[in-house]
Amino acid sequence: MATHKYLTIDPLGESTSTRCYKIHQPVFNVRSKLAFADNLLIEDIAGNGLIKIKEELLHPHTTYKILSARDETTVEENCLSREIRTYFEDLSNEIIYEIFEYLDYFHVYKIFFNINLRFHNLIINSTLPIRINISSISKSDFNRYNKDIIMTNIDRINALRLSNIFIYDLIISPFHILSKFVRLERLILDNIESKYLENLLAQLIFLPILSSLSITCTNDITNRNAIYCEIFRLPSLKYCRLLLKEWFNNDLLPFCTNEYSSIEELIINNSMYLFELNMLLSYVPQLHRLSLHSLEEFWNKPTKLSPVVLNNLTYFSLEQNNIDFDLFEELIGEFFPSLQALHIRNSYISDATYLNAENWEKLILSHIPNLRIFDIRLKYWTNIININNNNNNSDLILNSQMNDFTSTFWIERKCFFAQQYYQTMGRTRAIFYSTDPYRRKYYTLYKQSKGKTCLNCYNTNMKSVEHLYIQSEKEIMNCTNYFPNVITLTFEVDFCTTQISVISILNHILPLKQLTKLVIECHYFSFMKMIELLSFTPNLHTLIFKSMPSHRNDYTSIQQNRIFQLKNFN
Repeated sequence: MATHKYLTIDPLGESTSTRCYKIHQPVFNVRSKLAFADNLLIEDIAGNGLIKIKEELLHPHTTYKILSARDETTVEENCLSREIRTYFEDLSNEIIYEIFEYLDYFHVYKIFFNINLRFHNLIINSTLPIRINISSISKSDFNRYNKDIIMTNIDRINALRLSNIFIYDLIISPFHILSKFVRLERLILDNIESKYLENLLAQLIFLPILSSLSITCTNDITNRNAIYCEIFRLPSLKYCRLLLKEWFNNDLLPFCTNEYSSIEELIINNSMYLFELNMLLSYVPQLHRLSLHSLEEFWNKPTKLSPVVLNNLTYFSLEQNNIDFDLFEELIGEFFPSLQALHIRNSYISDATYLNAENWEKLILSHIPNLRIFDIRLKYWTNIININNNNNNSDLILNSQMNDFTSTFWIERKCFFAQQYYQTMGRTRAIFYSTDPYRRKYYTLYKQSKGKTCLNCYNTNMKSVEHLYIQSEKEIMNCTNYFPNVITLTFEVDFCTTQISVISILNHILPLKQLTKLVIECHYFSFMKMIELLSFTPNLHTLIFKSMPSHRNDYTSIQQNRIFQLKNFN
Protein backbone atom coordinates (compact mmCIF):
# COMPACT_ATOMS: atom_id res chain seq x y z
CA MET A 1 0.00 0.00 0.00
CA ALA A 2 1.40 3.40 -0.97
CA THR A 3 0.46 6.99 -0.28
CA HIS A 4 0.77 9.70 -2.90
CA LYS A 5 -0.14 13.38 -2.97
CA TYR A 6 -2.43 14.53 -5.74
CA LEU A 7 -2.13 18.25 -6.51
CA THR A 8 -5.26 19.54 -8.17
CA ILE A 9 -7.28 22.60 -9.03
CA ASP A 10 -10.92 22.15 -8.16
CA PRO A 11 -12.78 21.47 -11.45
CA LEU A 12 -15.44 23.93 -10.34
CA GLY A 13 -12.81 26.64 -10.12
CA GLU A 14 -13.37 27.37 -6.46
CA SER A 15 -10.17 26.46 -4.66
CA THR A 16 -6.87 24.64 -4.74
CA SER A 17 -6.38 21.58 -2.58
CA THR A 18 -3.96 18.78 -1.89
CA ARG A 19 -5.30 15.27 -1.40
CA CYS A 20 -3.65 12.07 -0.20
CA TYR A 21 -4.93 8.65 -1.23
CA LYS A 22 -3.98 5.14 -0.14
CA ILE A 23 -4.52 2.59 -2.87
CA HIS A 24 -4.00 -1.17 -2.42
CA GLN A 25 -2.07 -1.75 -5.64
CA PRO A 26 0.79 -0.14 -7.57
CA VAL A 27 -0.21 3.48 -7.92
CA PHE A 28 0.44 6.24 -10.42
CA ASN A 29 1.20 9.80 -9.48
CA VAL A 30 -1.32 12.16 -11.08
CA ARG A 31 -0.36 15.82 -11.38
CA SER A 32 -3.02 18.03 -12.89
CA LYS A 33 -3.19 21.77 -13.54
CA LEU A 34 -6.40 21.45 -15.48
CA ALA A 35 -8.76 24.30 -14.72
CA PHE A 36 -10.30 24.53 -18.18
CA ALA A 37 -7.21 24.50 -20.38
CA ASP A 38 -3.83 22.99 -19.72
CA ASN A 39 -2.50 19.45 -19.64
CA LEU A 40 -2.72 16.33 -17.53
CA LEU A 41 0.48 14.41 -16.96
CA ILE A 42 0.40 10.83 -15.74
CA GLU A 43 3.60 9.34 -14.35
CA ASP A 44 4.49 5.96 -12.93
CA ILE A 45 5.92 5.60 -9.42
CA ALA A 46 9.45 6.06 -10.76
CA GLY A 47 8.51 9.45 -12.19
CA ASN A 48 8.51 8.25 -15.80
CA GLY A 49 5.91 9.98 -17.95
CA LEU A 50 3.31 7.69 -19.49
CA ILE A 51 0.74 9.88 -21.18
CA LYS A 52 -0.15 13.54 -21.52
CA ILE A 53 -3.59 14.89 -22.40
CA LYS A 54 -3.32 18.41 -23.72
CA GLU A 55 -5.84 20.99 -24.90
CA GLU A 56 -4.81 22.99 -27.96
CA LEU A 57 -5.28 26.59 -26.80
CA LEU A 58 -4.80 28.25 -30.19
CA HIS A 59 -7.22 26.03 -32.10
CA PRO A 60 -10.53 27.75 -33.06
CA HIS A 61 -12.49 24.82 -31.58
CA THR A 62 -11.91 22.79 -28.44
CA THR A 63 -9.29 20.26 -29.55
CA TYR A 64 -7.31 17.72 -27.59
CA LYS A 65 -4.09 15.91 -28.29
CA ILE A 66 -3.10 12.73 -26.59
CA LEU A 67 0.68 12.57 -26.39
CA SER A 68 3.22 10.07 -25.26
CA ALA A 69 4.81 11.78 -22.27
CA ARG A 70 8.04 9.98 -23.12
CA ASP A 71 8.62 11.44 -26.54
CA GLU A 72 5.53 13.69 -26.99
CA THR A 73 4.57 11.84 -30.17
CA THR A 74 1.16 13.13 -31.21
CA VAL A 75 -1.73 10.68 -31.38
CA GLU A 76 -5.08 11.52 -32.89
CA GLU A 77 -7.89 12.12 -30.38
CA ASN A 78 -10.00 9.19 -31.59
CA CYS A 79 -7.16 6.95 -32.77
CA LEU A 80 -4.88 6.05 -29.88
CA SER A 81 -1.88 4.02 -30.98
CA ARG A 82 -1.34 0.53 -29.58
CA GLU A 83 1.97 1.55 -27.97
CA ILE A 84 0.42 4.32 -25.84
CA ARG A 85 -2.79 2.35 -25.24
CA THR A 86 -0.66 -0.31 -23.57
CA TYR A 87 0.66 2.22 -21.09
CA PHE A 88 -2.71 3.73 -20.30
CA GLU A 89 -5.06 0.77 -20.44
CA ASP A 90 -2.88 -1.23 -18.08
CA LEU A 91 -4.32 1.01 -15.40
CA SER A 92 -7.24 -0.47 -13.50
CA ASN A 93 -10.72 1.03 -13.71
CA GLU A 94 -10.30 2.32 -10.17
CA ILE A 95 -7.15 4.26 -11.08
CA ILE A 96 -8.78 5.67 -14.21
CA TYR A 97 -11.74 6.85 -12.14
CA GLU A 98 -9.25 8.51 -9.79
CA ILE A 99 -7.73 10.30 -12.79
CA PHE A 100 -11.17 11.45 -13.94
CA GLU A 101 -11.64 13.25 -10.63
CA TYR A 102 -8.88 15.71 -11.51
CA LEU A 103 -10.32 16.77 -14.84
CA ASP A 104 -13.29 18.90 -15.59
CA TYR A 105 -15.91 16.28 -16.46
CA PHE A 106 -16.55 17.93 -19.81
CA HIS A 107 -12.91 17.21 -20.63
CA VAL A 108 -13.43 13.59 -19.60
CA TYR A 109 -16.39 13.41 -21.95
CA LYS A 110 -14.61 15.22 -24.78
CA ILE A 111 -11.46 13.09 -24.62
CA PHE A 112 -12.62 9.62 -23.62
CA PHE A 113 -16.29 9.20 -24.58
CA ASN A 114 -15.59 8.05 -28.14
CA ILE A 115 -12.04 6.65 -27.85
CA ASN A 116 -13.13 3.03 -27.52
CA LEU A 117 -15.85 0.87 -26.00
CA ARG A 118 -14.07 0.36 -22.70
CA PHE A 119 -13.79 4.07 -21.92
CA HIS A 120 -17.29 4.71 -23.22
CA ASN A 121 -18.64 2.11 -20.80
CA LEU A 122 -16.52 3.43 -17.96
CA ILE A 123 -18.25 6.78 -18.34
CA ILE A 124 -21.84 5.66 -18.85
CA ASN A 125 -21.86 2.78 -16.35
CA SER A 126 -20.18 4.53 -13.44
CA THR A 127 -22.15 5.21 -10.27
CA LEU A 128 -19.58 7.68 -8.91
CA PRO A 129 -20.62 11.31 -8.27
CA ILE A 130 -20.11 13.83 -11.09
CA ARG A 131 -19.18 17.51 -10.87
CA ILE A 132 -20.51 19.48 -13.82
CA ASN A 133 -19.00 22.80 -14.86
CA ILE A 134 -20.63 24.64 -17.74
CA SER A 135 -18.62 27.77 -18.35
CA SER A 136 -16.36 28.01 -21.41
CA ILE A 137 -18.45 25.87 -23.68
CA SER A 138 -20.18 26.49 -27.01
CA LYS A 139 -23.88 25.84 -27.57
CA SER A 140 -23.20 22.90 -29.86
CA ASP A 141 -20.84 21.31 -27.33
CA PHE A 142 -23.35 21.93 -24.58
CA ASN A 143 -26.17 20.28 -26.52
CA ARG A 144 -24.13 17.08 -26.96
CA TYR A 145 -22.81 17.14 -23.41
CA ASN A 146 -26.28 17.75 -22.01
CA LYS A 147 -27.77 14.88 -24.03
CA ASP A 148 -24.99 12.32 -23.43
CA ILE A 149 -24.02 13.09 -19.84
CA ILE A 150 -26.13 15.56 -17.87
CA MET A 151 -29.66 14.38 -18.65
CA THR A 152 -28.72 10.70 -18.31
CA ASN A 153 -26.90 11.16 -15.00
CA ILE A 154 -29.05 13.55 -12.99
CA ASP A 155 -28.98 11.18 -10.04
CA ARG A 156 -25.13 11.20 -10.02
CA ILE A 157 -24.49 14.96 -10.18
CA ASN A 158 -23.48 16.32 -6.79
CA ALA A 159 -21.96 19.63 -7.92
CA LEU A 160 -23.10 21.97 -10.67
CA ARG A 161 -21.67 25.25 -11.90
CA LEU A 162 -23.40 27.39 -14.54
CA SER A 163 -21.75 30.58 -15.73
CA ASN A 164 -22.47 30.94 -19.45
CA ILE A 165 -25.25 33.47 -19.88
CA PHE A 166 -26.86 31.56 -22.78
CA ILE A 167 -27.40 28.50 -20.55
CA TYR A 168 -30.13 30.17 -18.54
CA ASP A 169 -32.24 30.83 -21.66
CA LEU A 170 -32.08 27.35 -23.16
CA ILE A 171 -35.18 25.25 -22.68
CA ILE A 172 -33.04 22.12 -22.29
CA SER A 173 -30.83 23.74 -19.68
CA PRO A 174 -30.46 21.91 -16.34
CA PHE A 175 -31.23 25.27 -14.74
CA HIS A 176 -34.93 24.73 -15.47
CA ILE A 177 -35.09 21.32 -13.80
CA LEU A 178 -32.86 21.88 -10.79
CA SER A 179 -35.46 20.38 -8.48
CA LYS A 180 -34.73 16.96 -10.03
CA PHE A 181 -31.05 17.04 -9.00
CA VAL A 182 -31.80 15.45 -5.66
CA ARG A 183 -28.15 14.46 -5.06
CA LEU A 184 -26.92 18.01 -5.58
CA GLU A 185 -24.74 19.23 -2.72
CA ARG A 186 -23.05 22.22 -4.32
CA LEU A 187 -24.51 24.79 -6.72
CA ILE A 188 -22.68 27.74 -8.29
CA LEU A 189 -24.61 30.18 -10.49
CA ASP A 190 -22.45 32.93 -11.99
CA ASN A 191 -23.57 35.67 -14.39
CA ILE A 192 -27.24 35.07 -13.69
CA GLU A 193 -29.80 37.81 -14.37
CA SER A 194 -32.22 38.80 -11.63
CA LYS A 195 -35.26 37.74 -13.69
CA TYR A 196 -34.29 34.09 -13.21
CA LEU A 197 -33.96 34.20 -9.43
CA GLU A 198 -37.62 33.66 -8.61
CA ASN A 199 -37.73 30.40 -10.58
CA LEU A 200 -34.41 29.36 -9.09
CA LEU A 201 -35.43 29.84 -5.46
CA ALA A 202 -38.69 27.98 -6.00
CA GLN A 203 -36.68 24.90 -7.05
CA LEU A 204 -33.93 24.97 -4.43
CA ILE A 205 -36.29 24.10 -1.60
CA PHE A 206 -36.65 20.61 -3.16
CA LEU A 207 -32.93 19.84 -2.89
CA PRO A 208 -32.67 18.02 0.45
CA ILE A 209 -28.85 17.86 0.76
CA LEU A 210 -27.80 21.14 -0.88
CA SER A 211 -25.10 22.41 1.48
CA SER A 212 -23.26 24.99 -0.65
CA LEU A 213 -24.80 27.80 -2.72
CA SER A 214 -23.09 30.60 -4.68
CA ILE A 215 -25.03 33.20 -6.68
CA THR A 216 -23.51 36.09 -8.64
CA CYS A 217 -26.19 38.32 -10.16
CA THR A 218 -25.22 40.54 -13.10
CA ASN A 219 -27.81 43.30 -12.68
CA ASP A 220 -29.66 45.14 -9.93
CA ILE A 221 -32.48 43.33 -8.21
CA THR A 222 -35.68 44.86 -6.87
CA ASN A 223 -36.06 43.05 -3.56
CA ARG A 224 -32.95 41.57 -1.99
CA ASN A 225 -34.73 40.85 1.28
CA ALA A 226 -37.10 38.35 -0.38
CA ILE A 227 -34.12 36.45 -1.80
CA TYR A 228 -32.42 36.34 1.59
CA CYS A 229 -35.57 34.90 3.19
CA GLU A 230 -35.87 32.15 0.58
CA ILE A 231 -32.22 31.19 0.95
CA PHE A 232 -32.46 31.08 4.73
CA ARG A 233 -35.22 28.47 4.42
CA LEU A 234 -32.99 25.93 2.70
CA PRO A 235 -32.78 23.05 5.21
CA SER A 236 -29.19 21.80 4.76
CA LEU A 237 -27.32 24.92 3.65
CA LYS A 238 -23.94 25.42 5.36
CA TYR A 239 -22.02 27.65 2.91
CA CYS A 240 -23.50 30.64 1.07
CA ARG A 241 -21.75 33.19 -1.20
CA LEU A 242 -23.85 35.99 -2.70
CA LEU A 243 -23.45 38.99 -4.97
CA LEU A 244 -26.88 40.65 -5.12
CA LYS A 245 -26.71 44.28 -6.17
CA GLU A 246 -29.71 46.44 -5.28
CA TRP A 247 -30.28 50.04 -6.35
CA PHE A 248 -32.17 51.00 -3.19
CA ASN A 249 -34.74 49.41 -0.93
CA ASN A 250 -36.30 51.37 1.89
CA ASP A 251 -37.78 48.24 3.49
CA LEU A 252 -36.03 46.42 6.28
CA LEU A 253 -35.59 42.69 6.52
CA PRO A 254 -37.72 41.76 9.56
CA PHE A 255 -35.88 40.69 12.69
CA CYS A 256 -35.96 36.87 12.89
CA THR A 257 -37.58 35.21 15.88
CA ASN A 258 -37.96 31.67 14.48
CA GLU A 259 -37.04 29.49 11.45
CA TYR A 260 -33.33 30.13 11.76
CA SER A 261 -30.91 29.22 8.99
CA SER A 262 -28.33 26.42 9.22
CA ILE A 263 -25.67 28.52 7.40
CA GLU A 264 -22.22 28.38 9.00
CA GLU A 265 -20.21 30.40 6.46
CA LEU A 266 -21.64 33.49 4.76
CA ILE A 267 -19.90 35.63 2.12
CA ILE A 268 -21.67 38.74 0.83
CA ASN A 269 -19.85 40.43 -2.05
CA ASN A 270 -22.24 43.35 -2.49
CA SER A 271 -22.37 46.54 -0.46
CA MET A 272 -24.78 46.71 2.46
CA TYR A 273 -25.76 49.09 5.24
CA LEU A 274 -25.08 48.38 8.88
CA PHE A 275 -28.78 48.15 9.73
CA GLU A 276 -29.23 45.55 6.95
CA LEU A 277 -26.42 43.46 8.41
CA ASN A 278 -28.01 43.75 11.86
CA MET A 279 -31.29 42.24 10.65
CA LEU A 280 -29.61 39.63 8.47
CA LEU A 281 -27.47 38.28 11.30
CA SER A 282 -30.59 37.50 13.31
CA TYR A 283 -31.29 34.66 10.82
CA VAL A 284 -27.94 32.89 11.14
CA PRO A 285 -27.21 32.04 14.80
CA GLN A 286 -24.98 29.09 13.77
CA LEU A 287 -22.62 31.32 11.79
CA HIS A 288 -18.90 30.51 12.15
CA ARG A 289 -17.37 32.67 9.39
CA LEU A 290 -18.57 35.99 7.95
CA SER A 291 -16.98 37.86 5.01
CA LEU A 292 -18.33 41.19 3.76
CA HIS A 293 -17.28 43.22 0.75
CA SER A 294 -18.50 46.64 1.85
CA LEU A 295 -20.24 47.97 4.94
CA GLU A 296 -21.83 51.43 5.01
CA GLU A 297 -23.20 53.50 7.85
CA PHE A 298 -26.90 54.04 8.49
CA TRP A 299 -28.80 56.06 5.91
CA ASN A 300 -32.03 57.61 7.16
CA LYS A 301 -32.55 54.67 9.52
CA PRO A 302 -32.50 54.10 13.27
CA THR A 303 -28.92 54.22 14.47
CA LYS A 304 -29.50 51.90 17.41
CA LEU A 305 -28.30 48.34 16.79
CA SER A 306 -30.29 45.36 17.99
CA PRO A 307 -27.53 43.06 19.26
CA VAL A 308 -27.38 39.50 17.94
CA VAL A 309 -24.78 37.56 19.88
CA LEU A 310 -23.09 35.06 17.57
CA ASN A 311 -21.18 32.86 19.98
CA ASN A 312 -20.00 30.49 17.24
CA LEU A 313 -18.54 33.18 14.98
CA THR A 314 -14.73 33.05 15.07
CA TYR A 315 -13.81 34.64 11.71
CA PHE A 316 -14.75 38.07 10.35
CA SER A 317 -13.42 39.67 7.16
CA LEU A 318 -14.33 43.12 5.84
CA GLU A 319 -12.97 44.49 2.56
CA GLN A 320 -14.40 48.04 2.50
CA ASN A 321 -15.19 49.50 5.88
CA ASN A 322 -17.03 52.81 5.59
CA ILE A 323 -18.28 53.19 9.14
CA ASP A 324 -16.77 55.21 11.98
CA PHE A 325 -14.63 53.42 14.51
CA ASP A 326 -17.15 53.78 17.35
CA LEU A 327 -19.83 51.96 15.31
CA PHE A 328 -17.30 49.34 14.26
CA GLU A 329 -16.40 48.78 17.91
CA GLU A 330 -20.09 48.42 18.78
CA LEU A 331 -20.56 45.86 16.02
CA ILE A 332 -17.60 43.76 17.14
CA GLY A 333 -18.41 44.04 20.82
CA GLU A 334 -22.14 43.34 20.61
CA PHE A 335 -22.14 40.66 17.91
CA PHE A 336 -18.82 38.78 17.80
CA PRO A 337 -17.59 38.04 21.35
CA SER A 338 -15.87 34.77 20.35
CA LEU A 339 -13.90 36.25 17.46
CA GLN A 340 -10.47 34.68 16.85
CA ALA A 341 -9.55 36.07 13.41
CA LEU A 342 -10.19 39.64 12.26
CA HIS A 343 -9.29 40.76 8.71
CA ILE A 344 -9.87 44.38 7.66
CA ARG A 345 -9.00 46.04 4.38
CA ASN A 346 -9.95 49.59 3.41
CA SER A 347 -9.44 51.39 0.14
CA TYR A 348 -9.34 54.67 2.02
CA ILE A 349 -10.35 55.62 5.52
CA SER A 350 -11.59 59.05 6.60
CA ASP A 351 -11.58 58.31 10.32
CA ALA A 352 -8.06 58.59 11.73
CA THR A 353 -9.26 56.77 14.86
CA TYR A 354 -8.52 53.52 13.01
CA LEU A 355 -4.82 54.46 13.18
CA ASN A 356 -4.84 54.75 16.96
CA ALA A 357 -3.20 51.72 18.60
CA GLU A 358 -4.81 52.39 21.98
CA ASN A 359 -8.29 52.15 20.47
CA TRP A 360 -7.49 48.74 19.04
CA GLU A 361 -5.96 47.55 22.30
CA LYS A 362 -9.09 48.59 24.18
CA LEU A 363 -11.39 46.90 21.66
CA ILE A 364 -9.45 43.63 21.79
CA LEU A 365 -9.11 43.49 25.57
CA SER A 366 -12.71 44.51 26.26
CA HIS A 367 -14.63 42.65 23.58
CA ILE A 368 -12.60 39.97 21.78
CA PRO A 369 -9.99 38.63 24.21
CA ASN A 370 -9.68 35.35 22.24
CA LEU A 371 -8.41 37.10 19.11
CA ARG A 372 -5.43 35.25 17.60
CA ILE A 373 -5.17 36.83 14.13
CA PHE A 374 -5.26 40.60 13.64
CA ASP A 375 -4.83 41.27 9.91
CA ILE A 376 -5.25 44.89 8.87
CA ARG A 377 -4.55 46.95 5.76
CA LEU A 378 -5.57 50.61 5.69
CA LYS A 379 -5.04 53.22 2.98
CA TYR A 380 -5.42 56.90 3.74
CA TRP A 381 -4.54 60.40 2.62
CA THR A 382 -2.03 61.77 5.09
CA ASN A 383 -4.01 65.01 5.43
CA ILE A 384 -6.72 63.21 7.45
CA ILE A 385 -4.28 63.42 10.34
CA ASN A 386 -4.39 67.22 10.11
CA ILE A 387 -8.17 67.26 9.73
CA ASN A 388 -8.76 65.01 12.72
CA ASN A 389 -6.15 66.67 14.95
CA ASN A 390 -6.34 70.34 13.85
CA ASN A 391 -2.60 70.21 13.34
CA ASN A 392 -0.44 70.82 10.30
CA ASN A 393 2.45 68.59 11.37
CA SER A 394 1.04 65.31 10.08
CA ASP A 395 4.41 63.51 9.97
CA LEU A 396 5.03 64.11 13.67
CA ILE A 397 1.58 62.88 14.65
CA LEU A 398 1.81 59.86 12.34
CA ASN A 399 5.15 58.79 13.74
CA SER A 400 3.85 59.10 17.27
CA GLN A 401 0.70 57.10 16.55
CA MET A 402 2.48 54.42 14.55
CA ASN A 403 5.09 53.90 17.26
CA ASP A 404 2.27 52.88 19.60
CA PHE A 405 1.90 49.74 17.46
CA THR A 406 5.33 48.61 18.70
CA SER A 407 4.24 48.29 22.32
CA THR A 408 4.49 45.13 24.42
CA PHE A 409 0.78 44.47 23.79
CA TRP A 410 1.41 43.85 20.10
CA ILE A 411 4.75 42.10 20.46
CA GLU A 412 3.29 39.57 22.91
CA ARG A 413 0.59 38.77 20.36
CA LYS A 414 3.18 38.51 17.56
CA CYS A 415 1.50 41.32 15.63
CA PHE A 416 3.92 43.25 13.43
CA PHE A 417 3.18 46.20 11.18
CA ALA A 418 4.65 48.33 8.42
CA GLN A 419 3.82 51.66 6.83
CA GLN A 420 4.76 53.08 3.45
CA TYR A 421 4.05 56.25 1.50
CA TYR A 422 3.58 56.97 -2.19
CA GLN A 423 2.60 59.91 -4.36
CA THR A 424 -0.48 60.06 -6.57
CA MET A 425 -2.31 63.03 -8.10
CA GLY A 426 0.13 65.36 -6.36
CA ARG A 427 -0.83 64.14 -2.91
CA THR A 428 0.73 61.76 -0.42
CA ARG A 429 -1.02 58.52 0.40
CA ALA A 430 -0.03 56.03 3.05
CA ILE A 431 -0.66 52.33 3.63
CA PHE A 432 -0.60 50.81 7.08
CA TYR A 433 -0.66 47.02 7.17
CA SER A 434 0.11 44.00 9.31
CA THR A 435 3.04 41.73 8.48
CA ASP A 436 4.54 38.42 9.56
CA PRO A 437 2.82 36.52 8.46
CA TYR A 438 1.43 38.53 5.60
CA ARG A 439 -1.87 36.70 5.03
CA ARG A 440 -3.17 38.15 1.79
CA LYS A 441 -2.94 36.55 -1.65
CA TYR A 442 -1.90 39.81 -3.32
CA TYR A 443 0.81 42.39 -2.70
CA THR A 444 1.71 45.68 -4.37
CA LEU A 445 5.18 47.18 -4.73
CA TYR A 446 4.17 50.83 -4.66
CA LYS A 447 6.07 53.73 -6.18
CA GLN A 448 7.08 55.19 -2.85
CA SER A 449 7.72 58.83 -2.01
CA LYS A 450 9.37 57.82 1.28
CA GLY A 451 10.97 54.65 2.49
CA LYS A 452 8.89 51.86 3.99
CA THR A 453 8.84 51.88 7.78
CA CYS A 454 8.79 48.50 9.50
CA LEU A 455 7.37 49.31 12.91
CA ASN A 456 8.57 46.03 14.37
CA CYS A 457 11.91 44.82 13.05
CA TYR A 458 10.91 41.43 11.72
CA ASN A 459 11.30 39.62 8.43
CA THR A 460 7.99 39.42 6.61
CA ASN A 461 6.77 36.02 5.45
CA MET A 462 5.27 36.37 1.96
CA LYS A 463 4.27 32.75 1.35
CA SER A 464 0.57 33.63 1.02
CA VAL A 465 1.08 36.00 -1.94
CA GLU A 466 -0.01 34.56 -5.30
CA HIS A 467 -0.48 37.82 -7.24
CA LEU A 468 2.21 40.52 -7.23
CA TYR A 469 1.53 44.04 -8.57
CA ILE A 470 4.50 46.26 -9.45
CA GLN A 471 4.32 50.03 -9.94
CA SER A 472 8.01 50.88 -10.25
CA GLU A 473 11.21 49.26 -11.47
CA LYS A 474 13.06 50.99 -8.63
CA GLU A 475 10.88 49.24 -6.07
CA ILE A 476 11.86 45.84 -7.50
CA MET A 477 15.51 46.67 -6.93
CA ASN A 478 14.81 47.99 -3.43
CA CYS A 479 12.55 45.12 -2.44
CA THR A 480 13.89 42.97 0.40
CA ASN A 481 11.01 40.48 0.39
CA TYR A 482 10.85 37.23 -1.56
CA PHE A 483 7.53 35.93 -2.92
CA PRO A 484 7.98 32.16 -3.35
CA ASN A 485 4.42 31.32 -4.42
CA VAL A 486 3.57 34.07 -6.90
CA ILE A 487 1.90 32.73 -10.05
CA THR A 488 0.44 36.01 -11.43
CA LEU A 489 2.52 39.13 -12.12
CA THR A 490 1.07 42.53 -13.06
CA PHE A 491 3.05 45.57 -14.23
CA GLU A 492 0.75 48.50 -13.41
CA VAL A 493 0.01 51.58 -15.53
CA ASP A 494 2.90 53.79 -14.34
CA PHE A 495 5.57 51.12 -14.71
CA CYS A 496 8.27 51.71 -17.31
CA THR A 497 11.44 49.79 -18.15
CA THR A 498 15.01 51.08 -18.40
CA GLN A 499 18.20 49.56 -19.78
CA ILE A 500 18.36 47.22 -16.79
CA SER A 501 17.45 43.61 -17.51
CA VAL A 502 13.97 42.85 -16.17
CA ILE A 503 15.01 39.27 -15.57
CA SER A 504 17.98 40.17 -13.42
CA ILE A 505 15.91 42.31 -11.05
CA LEU A 506 12.83 40.08 -10.95
CA ASN A 507 14.75 36.91 -10.18
CA HIS A 508 15.67 38.05 -6.70
CA ILE A 509 12.05 38.59 -5.60
CA LEU A 510 10.11 35.72 -7.23
CA PRO A 511 10.63 32.42 -9.11
CA LEU A 512 9.87 33.29 -12.74
CA LYS A 513 9.56 29.65 -13.79
CA GLN A 514 6.33 29.15 -11.90
CA LEU A 515 4.47 32.17 -13.33
CA THR A 516 1.29 31.17 -15.15
CA LYS A 517 -0.16 34.62 -15.89
CA LEU A 518 1.45 37.91 -16.92
CA VAL A 519 -0.46 41.21 -17.15
CA ILE A 520 1.18 44.30 -18.67
CA GLU A 521 -1.00 47.38 -18.06
CA CYS A 522 1.69 49.99 -18.74
CA HIS A 523 2.27 51.67 -22.11
CA TYR A 524 6.07 51.84 -22.00
CA PHE A 525 7.05 48.21 -21.60
CA SER A 526 9.65 47.37 -24.23
CA PHE A 527 8.61 44.63 -26.64
CA MET A 528 12.06 43.06 -26.39
CA LYS A 529 11.80 43.10 -22.60
CA MET A 530 8.52 41.23 -22.91
CA ILE A 531 10.14 38.63 -25.20
CA GLU A 532 13.01 38.30 -22.76
CA LEU A 533 10.58 37.78 -19.90
CA LEU A 534 8.61 35.16 -21.85
CA SER A 535 11.79 33.18 -22.44
CA PHE A 536 12.16 32.73 -18.67
CA THR A 537 8.52 31.81 -17.96
CA PRO A 538 8.00 28.34 -19.47
CA ASN A 539 4.77 27.68 -17.54
CA LEU A 540 3.04 30.88 -18.62
CA HIS A 541 -0.36 30.16 -20.16
CA THR A 542 -1.97 33.65 -20.07
CA LEU A 543 -0.49 36.90 -21.40
CA ILE A 544 -2.49 40.13 -21.23
CA PHE A 545 -1.17 43.49 -22.40
CA LYS A 546 -3.27 46.63 -22.81
CA SER A 547 -1.33 48.12 -25.73
CA MET A 548 1.79 47.63 -27.78
CA PRO A 549 4.77 49.86 -26.90
CA SER A 550 4.16 53.38 -28.17
CA HIS A 551 7.78 54.06 -29.16
CA ARG A 552 9.15 52.98 -32.54
CA ASN A 553 10.62 49.49 -32.79
CA ASP A 554 13.04 48.02 -35.29
CA TYR A 555 10.98 44.91 -36.01
CA THR A 556 13.65 43.42 -38.26
CA SER A 557 16.19 43.46 -35.43
CA ILE A 558 13.54 42.00 -33.11
CA GLN A 559 12.92 39.09 -35.48
CA GLN A 560 16.64 38.48 -35.78
CA ASN A 561 17.09 38.48 -32.01
CA ARG A 562 18.15 35.05 -30.77
CA ILE A 563 15.72 35.01 -27.82
CA PHE A 564 12.81 35.91 -30.10
CA GLN A 565 13.76 33.19 -32.58
CA LEU A 566 14.05 30.55 -29.87
CA LYS A 567 10.71 31.52 -28.33
CA ASN A 568 9.03 31.64 -31.70
CA PHE A 569 10.48 28.25 -32.65
CA ASN A 570 9.25 26.65 -29.42
